[in-house]
Amino acid sequence: MAKTIRDIAREAGVSVSTASLAINGDSRVKPETRERIMQIATSHGFRPSHAARSLSSGKSWSINVINPAVSSALTSGFSTRFLHGVHEVARAYRYTVSLTIIEDENEAVDALDALALERATDGVILMNPSESGCVVEKLRERGLPHTMLGRAPVPDVPSVDNDNVQVGYDAAAHLIEIGRFPIVFVSGPQTHTVTQDRLEGFYGAHRDYGLAPDDAPVVFSGKTAEDAFEDVSRLLAEDRPFRSVLAISDAQAIGAMRAVRSHGRRVPEDVAIMGMNNDDLTAFTDPPMSSVELHAFELGRASVGLLLAQIEGVYEPETRQIVDHELVIRGTTGFPEGSLEGNS
Repeated sequence: MAKTIRDIAREAGVSVSTASLAINGDSRVKPETRERIMQIATSHGFRPSHAARSLSSGKSWSINVINPAVSSALTSGFSTRFLHGVHEVARAYRYTVSLTIIEDENEAVDALDALALERATDGVILMNPSESGCVVEKLRERGLPHTMLGRAPVPDVPSVDNDNVQVGYDAAAHLIEIGRFPIVFVSGPQTHTVTQDRLEGFYGAHRDYGLAPDDAPVVFSGKTAEDAFEDVSRLLAEDRPFRSVLAISDAQAIGAMRAVRSHGRRVPEDVAIMGMNNDDLTAFTDPPMSSVELHAFELGRASVGLLLAQIEGVYEPETRQIVDHELVIRGTTGFPEGSLEGNS
């Protein structure tokens, strides 16, 4: 016969309310008492119902990830690894994770209203914030704990991010150092803070290497391979001179590579290609794609950890966490001109 909460309480020698509080992680129960109750519950395979946990705690035991459709790319390795990281930590604390895809900020505001009114979530992770602060204002208005993946558009917002200025700088500097300039920067939506930061780094590398940033074409593209294919094809049709393409995502980089080849150019001999995210598929393109590893899994873990700290009341204001990145150099950027490898 399956054990009930009353059975657990009786065996542990505590009241039903104490057993319930312990199983639901309430800090009012002494650690040694909670540990004893949890051992008994675990030995009998006891799991409290979601509804019972919500009633006893006043929480939904759910967190929501909101992602703009223009940058969701749910089939990409970055989003998959990020959500995996979120899920792993959330599951350890017995929270479920739901995902909301929105088309624009107005839809995000509506979604937050619905989540708050229905008490459907204890907190929100917002991916790819734009420069507008209206979504943050709504989160604050509704009193929802929240974390941003990316640079927040307004001060005092908890966030987890790469140093995206440095990401743009390092990727551009690599292409400049191997002599592959001018560089076409295939970027994302101009309103997204990640786009702005990486573009700042891109321009900074040009200035530091004595190159004119204005000579580097920048395309504010969609996030798909098809978008990049069309944008780079247009530049090639216009006979714009460039020796490499730096794309803000690996999907865009693959689209750019197809465009280059469709116009009779070779990769990397004529045009070098570099993406960002280091999706799993980049190692299997021909040649393998150079990219920037952003450690999406760790970004996911850090994002939900910061959110849960707020939900549990241990959050310190103005918290911003930075996750390291690294260049992963493969065949699409070739070798520095004149190097032994390049001449072999």
